[in-house]
Amino acid sequence: MKLPNCKILEIGIGRGRFGILLGKKFRYYYGIEPNKELLKIARKNKEENVIYKWGKAENIPFNKKFDIVFYALSWHFIKDFDKVLSEALRVIKRKGIIIILEPTEKTKYWKDSRLNKSSKNFDENVFNKKIIKLKKGQKIILNQKIFTILENEYESKSGLRCYLLKND
Repeated sequence: MKLPNCKILEIGIGRGRFGILLGKKFRYYYGIEPNKELLKIARKNKEENVIYKWGKAENIPFNKKFDIVFYALSWHFIKDFDKVLSEALRVIKRKGIIIILEPTEKTKYWKDSRLNKSSKNFDENVFNKKIIKLKKGQKIILNQKIFTILENEYESKSGLRCYLLKND
C-alpha cells in the first residue's frame, strides 16, 4: 500500500490536526466529526485534497471504500461498538488497515485539565470514569472477531496506544 495512492478516513477529526499533518501524504483525506463547532474550525484549515463532513462513527456519511480508517483519539467516545465495527467493515477495502490511536492511564497531557494529575483541576472521579471507558474500548478491540489484529502492544512515551487491524 503506497500512501500517495491511498484514501484515508479519519473518525473524529476534532479541529483537523491530523488532516493538516497527514493530508498531503494521501491521495484523498476524508474525515468526520460529530461536534459542529470543531468541524467548522477544521474546515477553515484543511488542505485541498481534504474532505470533511459532519458524522458519527456509528453512521459514516460516505459510500466509498477506504484503504485506511483512522480513529484519532475517538474510540473511547463510541456508544455502540457493534454498529461502529459494522460501519468500519462497510467502508474499508479488502486488505485495508484500521488504525486506532487511544490515550491510556499513562497519558500525561489531556485536553481536559480534570484528567491531568499534575493540574489543580484534577478530578479523580472524572479520571477513573475515563479510564473505565478506555478499558472498555480496548476490550472491544481485542475481543472483536471481524478484523485481524496486527498490533496491539505499541505504547508511546506520551502514553498513547496504537492498535492496527486488518480487513482480510
